[in-house]
Amino acid sequence: MDLLVKAMAREGVIAVTVIVNTALVEKARTLHDTYPTATAALGRTMTGVMLMASLLKEGQKISAQIVGEGPLKEVFAEADWLSRVRGYVRKPHVFMGLIGESLDVGRAIGPGYLHVIKDIGLRESYHSSIALQTGEIASDIAYYLSVSEQFPAAISLGVYVDTDNSVKASGGFLVHTMPGIDDWLVTYMEDRISTTPTVSSMVLDGKAPGEIIHEILGMPFDIIDQREVSYYCPCSKDRVLRALITLGQQDLREMIAKEEPLAIQCHFCKTDYSVTPVELEELIRQMQAE
Repeated sequence: MDLLVKAMAREGVIAVTVIVNTALVEKARTLHDTYPTATAALGRTMTGVMLMASLLKEGQKISAQIVGEGPLKEVFAEADWLSRVRGYVRKPHVFMGLIGESLDVGRAIGPGYLHVIKDIGLRESYHSSIALQTGEIASDIAYYLSVSEQFPAAISLGVYVDTDNSVKASGGFLVHTMPGIDDWLVTYMEDRISTTPTVSSMVLDGKAPGEIIHEILGMPFDIIDQREVSYYCPCSKDRVLRALITLGQQDLREMIAKEEPLAIQCHFCKTDYSVTPVELEELIRQMQAE
């Protein structure tokens, strides 16, 4: 079972969120037919966005778009306050080899930008962008949180892809401290995090989220939240039709003139939708009536 677990330690001055989402990332790999480096980039991005979404309030959602000069071109993920996530990578058939024991995600993304959009329920969404620092995703999200939201945090993301291209382990964690924490405790946590095994290796070893939290903290803690996480796409035929309205009447008339159903596939879940000329004509009538 894929889980997100939140914990607090030292009377609430240290907060940890851990995600284990191997099945979720494997589902994304299967949906998008990704090669190992693309799998790692997509998995890390989805996990990172889920960690950011764990900080949201009810009804909110957040998305991250990574655009780089490398062969992956673009990686996108969106998650909501219920820990539901979806994502895609523009060029899924990318394998760049290893750096040490890790897939070379940084080179596959290349120089570029991280764009974050946060929907907090207001009329307009919050937009922010930063230049990528490494392209390895975890450090870029940590940099974004520190610079754009003044929220210093340590983030680790990992995806282990086996020789058969399947995802054998995936997860991540986010650690942050509260104002007023003692300096010695900050130093202690920095030392702990710097020597903590990679999150993918801990998941591969079969550690549950609570065990990973213990590995990170090395001290007593209280679990304050635990929930399942899932790959979820809310697309529907109705959403497709609403999106087509934004094209305008002229474009819709050109589609109708072809006298063939319009085939549309969702980027996120690969669901195929067919829109008939009759349905397009109905959209035009709706536009004219407004």
